[in-house]
Amino acid sequence: MASSKDLTVTIAHDYLCPWCWVGFFHAKKLREEFPQITLDWRGYELLPEELGPLPDYKPKPRDSSRPPSRFEAFAEAEGHPVPEGRTLGVIRSHLALEGAEYVKDKAPDCFDRYNEAIYRAFWERSEDISDPDVLGAIAHNAGLDKAGFLNAVRARKYDAKIVRFDQDAYADDITHVPTFRFRGERCAEAPYATIREMAERFLIWYDKP
Repeated sequence: MASSKDLTVTIAHDYLCPWCWVGFFHAKKLREEFPQITLDWRGYELLPEELGPLPDYKPKPRDSSRPPSRFEAFAEAEGHPVPEGRTLGVIRSHLALEGAEYVKDKAPDCFDRYNEAIYRAFWERSEDISDPDVLGAIAHNAGLDKAGFLNAVRARKYDAKIVRFDQDAYADDITHVPTFRFRGERCAEAPYATIREMAERFLIWYDKP
């Protein structure tokens, strides 16, 4: 039987990605269904500063007269559409991703609370997760040392842990987020049925005598 370390599935993600919003719920379901699997969330920053200014985008109410986009149809089918009434546009996710690395390093038992709180803050409440003060409040509510968290984030102590798009991510064979990696298999922007099938094959492989 494999050790828990052998059963680690990595998830390449970025908090500002709508596909990752759906992927967050997929990951929760995966852990509930396969508790023997350990999830390792890795930050892949879609809009690093090196790519230049942020796009000028603000959420708009969906035009019901047009067909749903590929993502909208996917999110509806998976049961996790983007919440309506969002007011925050595109932001930098770097500090939130660095914060996740701090939590993994200093307080791994708090990671799931922090990770979920960041996703919900951005997607459900339109909170600016590029703001250190917003992140500090989330970290505190997740049970973390707020001062230590903010010191690390502001000093960019975990900068090297964040993989940037496009060049660095592509060099790591990540072209889309979320990407779930199961040893030799992976899937990106996939429905939960596909992720579940991969998990089953992953466990069968490790259960071989």
